[in-house]
Amino acid sequence: MAEKPETLRGEREAAPEGRRRRRFPLKTVVAVVVVLLVGLPIVSLLQPGYYQRYPDLAVRMANWRVSTHARVPCSGCHVDPGVKGYASFAVKAIPAFYSQLVRGPRPGNLLSVPDRVACQKCHTSYRQVSSGGDLLIPHKAHVEVLGINCAVCHQNLVHSKNTRGFNSPEMSMCLKRCHDGKQATAQCVKCHTRKNVPENHKQRDWLQIHSTMAKSIDCASCHAWSPNYCADCHAKRPKSHAGNWKKLHAIPALKRGAEGCPTCHTAAFCKQCH
Repeated sequence: MAEKPETLRGEREAAPEGRRRRRFPLKTVVAVVVVLLVGLPIVSLLQPGYYQRYPDLAVRMANWRVSTHARVPCSGCHVDPGVKGYASFAVKAIPAFYSQLVRGPRPGNLLSVPDRVACQKCHTSYRQVSSGGDLLIPHKAHVEVLGINCAVCHQNLVHSKNTRGFNSPEMSMCLKRCHDGKQATAQCVKCHTRKNVPENHKQRDWLQIHSTMAKSIDCASCHAWSPNYCADCHAKRPKSHAGNWKKLHAIPALKRGAEGCPTCHTAAFCKQCH
């Protein structure tokens, strides 16, 4: 019975210490909550599985899984190297994460387009020709001299495909953006090492006979880059057809004969008026 007061006294002495200890878990909980609120968005937006939860991104993720970059983590392309790169990503990731939870993914809050410094973490050399050897690719001139971002040309590389179903740049894009003959050369042989104007194209009557020749040769082997290649020419009226052409066309038509109107017009066309 004498030991009981000591036990009670020990419990009372231990009580203040117990109360003091209860304050630490609260601080810990607050710290954990803050870390989760800040860290969860950053970690989540770098996980492929996070984007697979959104049906609207199914195609983009499917393309990534079968691409040559399938083994590269999201951070490998979408985060610039170094502390500054991760800090910049974190600033964007936090509001993007919570916005996507409420509204779903939108172009403005998805991962940004990779910068060339991210690409150069792996691609340390500048390729000069295509893998097939038939296309000159002066990467150094495009990247270092002109300062073009890799993704400008290689936009259909990982998450999407071009109109022909491949993950490579299309020539139509090169021609529309730069190689239009003004900003940059449009001469085929400047880029294509194995393409020259076929001999039959140099014939004097090629314009007159090319429509029939199209039945026996594969025009697409050279002209497939433009789905509207024929229309690009046939939709343009010749310069000679301007002004009072309708009244004066008989004279040049008689002079040129078979090399004249039949180049574009059939006999049925002429009969519509004559």
